Amino acid sequence: MKLLLRPPCENEWRICRMLLPETFADSASRTYLIGIRDQAPRIVAAASFRRGPESITHLRVHVVPSFRRCGVGSQIIEQVASGGARSIGGTVEVTREPGAVEFCERNHFERVESLTTVEADMAEMRDHMRRLRGRIAMPSGARTIPLSEAPVDQVARLHSEYVAQEGELNQWRGLVAHSPDMEISPVVMIDDRVAGILLGKIEGSTAVVRSRVVTPGYHGSWVNALLLAEALDIGWAAGARRARFSYNNSNRDTEKLASRFKAAITSVVARYTRTI
Repeated sequence: MKLLLRPPCENEWRICRMLLPETFADSASRTYLIGIRDQAPRIVAAASFRRGPESITHLRVHVVPSFRRCGVGSQIIEQVASGGARSIGGTVEVTREPGAVEFCERNHFERVESLTTVEADMAEMRDHMRRLRGRIAMPSGARTIPLSEAPVDQVARLHSEYVAQEGELNQWRGLVAHSPDMEISPVVMIDDRVAGILLGKIEGSTAVVRSRVVTPGYHGSWVNALLLAEALDIGWAAGARRARFSYNNSNRDTEKLASRFKAAITSVVARYTRTI
């Protein structure tokens, strides 16, 4: 089956949105294409991506189920890749899209990183972190304050340099750090300098950690433990009894923490890249 790949016409955007709803949060930065079969013209697929000077990123492809395993997705990949980019990549939610993993491997994509999200019982975690916090020998001038009282310029810079760049795996991380709806937002200060931030919120009975980052020189230190202990206390006081947090495949400390408390995996998002 031959496939015509082109931008949607005005009356085709509704179908495009139905096929790729998750991409419309940042639609202004994306290119959209629809795939039309050559016989009895019909939309059978849609693709969306961000086009850079040398790469295609944030690629999402949706093929109508009755046309899968007919080479439609592979034709889309080859046509998108033929535009001169040196690499092409996107993300797959492995836990919900097992077929997409096979598709990526079949089309010569390699998994380069992954983000695992887990949920754990909060009581045991909180007790453990409170005991750990009690053993911390904090330097003079160290304290925790809410995000609303922290120096906005320092928080924004730390978030921008070390967190926001991870937006392809975790879309929330691309947002501005100083967000008013982050109920869980302890900041560790040492004198007048920000040493670390944790940003999170309450969703029902679950405390959700959106991001945690510390300044260079304090990685893996007491700052991480203090942030998490403080966040768990805030969440508990707000009525949360479950904790949800994420870690990438290189973050062994948080992975060990999840294992210690027998956290259940709720999702795994993987980034795949193909060099052209």
